[in-house]
Amino acid sequence: MRFGKNEILNLLGNKMIFCRTNLGLIVLLIWCLMIGMVFPKGSVKADSVYIDLERMDGESAGTPVGEIWAVDSWFLTLVTLNFKMSGVPDGEYDVLLYDSPNCSNPGDVYNPFGDSPGLRIGDLLTGMATENGTLTGIHGIKPPIMTADAHKLTVIEMRGHSLLLRAQDTRDTIACGIVREGEWEEPR
Repeated sequence: MRFGKNEILNLLGNKMIFCRTNLGLIVLLIWCLMIGMVFPKGSVKADSVYIDLERMDGESAGTPVGEIWAVDSWFLTLVTLNFKMSGVPDGEYDVLLYDSPNCSNPGDVYNPFGDSPGLRIGDLLTGMATENGTLTGIHGIKPPIMTADAHKLTVIEMRGHSLLLRAQDTRDTIACGIVREGEWEEPR
């Protein structure tokens, strides 16, 4: 069977219309796949928990000193800590996440990858300075090493551990709180 010029143009025209309509579907499919890569099914959910801290040292042991609100950043999937503490002796402190949910016997600094001190996931913040006995402010927790594949701590991972405020000069634990297991906690 032979095709004339009109039959060929007609056939190509129909194919072009078919291609144009499918091109829109293909672009839509690619866009949906890209969104699926950015927001994958089963991705990390944001979480939030309040950590109530008490003094651990000397005669002040058991005295509440405030709270830290730990929230997952929805944008970076990194933990943000919002400090609201008072009655803390003046000085500089480290904030550390420990293995056990027990302030009397917290175990070791949380270190699932066996990294050296300063590079452990549980080494959250260093050099936090009090101002007239208060420790306030919002601080983001970054991975010890900033690389594309760096492990990023989340509130879900923090749950079931203890959070310690340790004096930099004496290494004494000044305050401690347990990161409770459970669900998202609304702002207080």
